[in-house]
Amino acid sequence: MKFPTTPEDLKNELFNSVDKINLVGDLRIRQLIQILPKVNNKVIIEGIIQIFENEKRIDSVYTDQKYAGIILKKINPKTEESAASILSRILKNWNRSVEELPFWLKDNYGIETIKQVFSELEKTNLTALESEKLKTMKWFLGIKS
Repeated sequence: MKFPTTPEDLKNELFNSVDKINLVGDLRIRQLIQILPKVNNKVIIEGIIQIFENEKRIDSVYTDQKYAGIILKKINPKTEESAASILSRILKNWNRSVEELPFWLKDNYGIETIKQVFSELEKTNLTALESEKLKTMKWFLGIKS
């Protein structure tokens, strides 16, 4: 396993680990999680965002995102990138079964900021699918419409 020094390294390590789940179970992912506290938060955040953005791995998108969500939950990396920026990048491809993402957003930005960002996003030209995904995030976080 390569120590991730760039977001692409992290993304590729997670993808390689998911690809080997049938051979070694989640061992590689657990090992990755063990070394991530030594990785810069910016690298972790951007790598995770790239995983959520990825539309090329259709057969493993849920598993990719599930483990990206577990990384968010276990490592809880902090970022100063705006919640609106992150949501605009990941909302289209986010799998609604990956509940760790909205909870990480709440933990990182606070519920009031997230409510405000959700409200602003609802005023934009979201697709029907993106609107449904936003409603799911609100439901996870107990935010009333």
